[in-house]
Amino acid sequence: MTRVLLVCVALVGAAGVLPGTAAAEGVPVASCNGGACSGDWYKTNVTVGWSYDAAGASASGCGSATVTVDTSSTSFACTVSYPATGRTYGQSITIKKDSSPPTIKMSLSRDPDNGGWYTQRVSVSVSGDDGASGLASCSGGGTYGGPDGGAIALNGTCTDNAGNAGSASVTIKYDTAAPTVTATPSRKPDANGWYNHPVGVAFNGTDGGSGVRECTPAAVYKGPDASPAKLVGQCRDVAGHLSAPVTVELRYDATPPARPTLGWVKRGTSISLRWTAGKDVVRAKLTRAPGLKGKRSAVVYQGKAKRFVDRSIAPGTRYWYQVTLFDQAGNRSTRSLGPRPPSSSGPASKGKANHGPAGIVSPADGAVLTRPPLVAWSEVTKARFYNVQLWRGQLKVLTTWVRRPKLALKPSWTSQGRRHSLVAGKYRLYVWPAFGTPKNPRYGTLVGQSAFVVKRR
Repeated sequence: MTRVLLVCVALVGAAGVLPGTAAAEGVPVASCNGGACSGDWYKTNVTVGWSYDAAGASASGCGSATVTVDTSSTSFACTVSYPATGRTYGQSITIKKDSSPPTIKMSLSRDPDNGGWYTQRVSVSVSGDDGASGLASCSGGGTYGGPDGGAIALNGTCTDNAGNAGSASVTIKYDTAAPTVTATPSRKPDANGWYNHPVGVAFNGTDGGSGVRECTPAAVYKGPDASPAKLVGQCRDVAGHLSAPVTVELRYDATPPARPTLGWVKRGTSISLRWTAGKDVVRAKLTRAPGLKGKRSAVVYQGKAKRFVDRSIAPGTRYWYQVTLFDQAGNRSTRSLGPRPPSSSGPASKGKANHGPAGIVSPADGAVLTRPPLVAWSEVTKARFYNVQLWRGQLKVLTTWVRRPKLALKPSWTSQGRRHSLVAGKYRLYVWPAFGTPKNPRYGTLVGQSAFVVKRR
């Protein structure tokens, strides 16, 4: 710290200076703001005054003065002369005033890493400038390495030699953590933890720092069969961090069991049935028409066996059977066997149904399907072709003519100039035999009819 040297100058007249005379005659004494002048830096306005023995004295420069501006060196001098003794005494002081804090500059060592965010340690320096007393010290510089945040203030302080302190800050966004990712299937498994038709998987991220910018697009898994089937996704945040891969594992099987072979033997008052089933089959369902207690159809057996003896048959009645095999994933395959008396006529009927050996063999009356069925019926002697009609409610959605006693329905088709699809709903099939020629047909008795339901997975 710089101190002011108080200088007392005795101006000696022609008669010379006598020791001890100055004190007796009143050497000028300076005061600053009413107190002693320290010689240090002042941070407020400074009023300089003088005191001396004014008796018989002649003074010069000894009036009161106030320093209001910052200055590193403003001098004041007071001279007192005593004509009676011929002696002159003088004193001078220097005032230093600085009431302004330093100006501060915060500087970062580099630009942000990505998207306005810092992802690694960054250095900050603090510097200052002071026009009066000069800079004494600065603090707050160094290296920032966490914690993460979107508005982190890095502060700096500088002090000048007068003791004035100034501060400043710079705000940064800091993120060192990658997002976390979750993978979510669009629905629950179809059966026993297995999916048996396409399933979507969405990847979503969360990030507590810069926020998620993008994730792997949602994917749809539709094969091949696998256990597990794997879908991998990641997310990236605004700061550029890429998450670790997240894997979702699915058990997927869209392949139905092999279609069974179905055979029967009538023994007296019972019918014995046998069917084949592969190793992937976990359950078999046997449906019969007509059913029990006057019902159109009924399930007469469910289980893991490959045979069943139907002892609830009525003499003189023909029965139709359908066996459906299910695998662990809920896939199914069916096989029908045996003619049966067709049901009563529907909205397209042009006569009574044939109650002989003819009839619609597939699909079973009352069947629930998830895919287009193969329509099959008993061949009619001498029929040249067949008319097949498909109704959904009161709307006829298909009428077509085929030469063989079967027709594979498709997911969509065009009939009579209109486009139709096998959407979910209730349907009824009708088949008539036709004789003669396509230009001049003659239709016979209704072969049969069958009602079924389509359910989409």
